[in-house]
Amino acid sequence: MPHIPPVDLTASEDAKADIEWLASATGFVANSMLTLSHRPEIAKAVLGLIRAVVRSPGTVDAPLRWMVAHVTSLANGCQYCSAHTFKNGGDNGVPDDKLEALWEFETNPIFSDAERAALRVAVTGGQCPSFASPEDMAELRRHFSPEQVVEIGAVIALFGFNNRWNALMETDIEDSVTSFVNSKNYKGPEAMEKGRT
Repeated sequence: MPHIPPVDLTASEDAKADIEWLASATGFVANSMLTLSHRPEIAKAVLGLIRAVVRSPGTVDAPLRWMVAHVTSLANGCQYCSAHTFKNGGDNGVPDDKLEALWEFETNPIFSDAERAALRVAVTGGQCPSFASPEDMAELRRHFSPEQVVEIGAVIALFGFNNRWNALMETDIEDSVTSFVNSKNYKGPEAMEKGRT
């Protein structure tokens, strides 16, 4: 049960248009945004970052952005965001085999060296404090332009906020997200632990 209940969408008049925009992209109204709507200016600011970082065309393709978002969210232990980013990955072009093998990215041949570099930084750089090594960052720069490195870093940082917000508030995962996750071979936190060993 969340610590602060979400407001009703109709009661969130100041942020309603932004929340509806996100719902049109995801297929559901996000409880996290309804909870943030107790302070609509914060909800609108976060939705602006979401639009800029993961919902607009970028220099990094959408499937990789969502894989980075998922790996960093799961590494941070945020069940809400890891479920959302798993679904968003599936909805935005991440093939099922990659979704199911995300925590094998270091060894599974379906991942490219560039994807490995980005996902490694999603794990190491998404922690607080970051433990991304100079070698991790050099490998990332070997595969991506400065603009792309900034974009990958922005995905990690955006979900740093989202992970902490939703874990702190114990935001309820929406039924449509739960249904999607349950329909896939989602390995969740146990895959993270296996992937780290």
